[in-house]
Amino acid sequence: MKIAVLVFALLSISCSTLVAREPQSHPILSREQFLSYAAGATVAAMYCGKLELNADFFAGYEYATGVYLPLDPSFRPAMARLEKDAKNDLESYCRTARLMFYKGNKPKPLAAPLLIDQ
Repeated sequence: MKIAVLVFALLSISCSTLVAREPQSHPILSREQFLSYAAGATVAAMYCGKLELNADFFAGYEYATGVYLPLDPSFRPAMARLEKDAKNDLESYCRTARLMFYKGNKPKPLAAPLLIDQ
């Protein structure tokens, strides 16, 4: 009986150690985060030269969650607000959008890979 308890304890310790060593998966964006980020990236694609939307990421997220941007009622107001911000200081907005959303950033973009080179 003591041996069985000892074996079980050792197995549970080794399994928990292995799980702790596995790389963490990418965080999942909530619906609100995705809508906000997508609005920001869309405005950046409209106003910042040489950038376009990463259609693969958008399609994958829409397929996985069912959130379709053109039909979502909160997407257009968020985009209008961000468009106004971008027009006020375009250079700063584009720099921030590239930092947050550009897929080519090393090691990765801060928020999500929503923008790629044109």
